[in-house]
This record gives sequence, structure tokens and C-alpha cells, in this order.
Amino acid sequence: MTGVLADWVRAICGAAVLCSAAMALCPEGRVKRVLRLVCGLVMTCALLSPVLEIDLDAYSSAISGYGEAARAAAEGAQAEARELNRAVIEEECAAYILDKARTLGLEGCSASVLAEWDSAGYWAPRSCTVTCPGGYSAALAAAIEADLGIPRSRQQWEVQE
Repeated sequence: MTGVLADWVRAICGAAVLCSAAMALCPEGRVKRVLRLVCGLVMTCALLSPVLEIDLDAYSSAISGYGEAARAAAEGAQAEARELNRAVIEEECAAYILDKARTLGLEGCSASVLAEWDSAGYWAPRSCTVTCPGGYSAALAAAIEADLGIPRSRQQWEVQE
């Protein structure tokens, strides 16, 4: 890339030197006006020479490669955002269970929730593990089923020691 840029600058400098020498040697009048037009065309060609030398096949393959990379990056970001949403849903559901446990008078409990991608296109709580000093609580299990939609068959209860 640097070599192409250096060649381009050399071409512009060479054309400028050639045009200025020709303009200095040319007499005034009609010939000088024509020479000024020709020098303008030479400088334009020197400026546009990199554009004229572009390999269109390589350019199109590079552009398509960038498009593929952009699509892959977007898909990766979308998957990462989806996983982040899952983690937030799981944490908020676990926090809800702990708040409900405190409301019911159960202290020192811990909870974890596993969310699953629903066919409707969102994360939904699938199962949970609740650890309490007294073990199973029917009131908390009913609240989890009613409020979070996790049936008792997918609730795992452990006794905290």
C-alpha cells in the first residue's frame, strides 16, 4: 500500500515538473492556452492514475470479504446480547425468589434460575434450585409456580446446612 502511494506521489510530482517546465518555455498567446489545457489534462491523469489501475476483481472480493466479516461480527454480537439477556433474566428471577422468601419469613436462602429460549422468541425461566435452612417451603413453591411459571416438578429444593 505504501509503495502504491509513493508511486502516485512521484507521478504527480513528475507531471507537475514537466508541466511547469513546458509552461515556462512556451511563449504567450494561443499556444500557451492550449498548453495550459494539455497540462491540466496531464495533471488530471496523474491524479486519477491509481483509480485507473484498480483491479476490480480483487476490489470486489475484498468488499465481499468485509461484508462477510461484518455479518459474522453482527451475528456474534447478537448471540452475545442474547446470552447477556439470559443472564439478566436468570439473576432477576433469582432475586425475585429471594425477595419472596424474605417476605414469607425465610431467611438465609439462596436461589439460582435456569432460563431457556422460548418458541415465542424470548428467555423464560425453565427451572430453579432453591436452598433454604428449613428445606422445602410449600408457600414459596406455590409463589414460584404462580409468578414465574416454573412448575413444582422443575423446582429443586435443597436443605442449607
